[in-house]
Amino acid sequence: MAFWRRVQSFFSRFTYYDELPAVNPRPWNFLTVALCCLSLAACATTSPDMPTVPITPGPVTMGMIAYVNNENGFVLIRTAEMPAEGTALQARTTDGDETATLRVSAEQKRPFIIADIVEGQPQVGETVTR
Repeated sequence: MAFWRRVQSFFSRFTYYDELPAVNPRPWNFLTVALCCLSLAACATTSPDMPTVPITPGPVTMGMIAYVNNENGFVLIRTAEMPAEGTALQARTTDGDETATLRVSAEQKRPFIIADIVEGQPQVGETVTR
């Protein structure tokens, strides 16, 4: 008990609360809430003059051509997703130009699928899109 009395008397010398003026926190709380509401309302408004632009989805990249066999007419595609048999795919260059049309065959083993070349001349390293 004597120890806690000494600790209490030590800390009683440092009375910072007596030196601070009394401030009513309510006006500051109201001001803070009002500023938050105004800032949120400003973000929510839209201009009626802004035109809406429709978003058209582009080709979805599925993978990359790992091997091309022109003699037998198929390609080996490295991909993370396994499309259904018969799905039409396109081989594209890095510029986005379509070089070949492909059709997914039944042979699939992660992470590779085999696709038949329908038309065109695909090259190793081209991206495959749906």
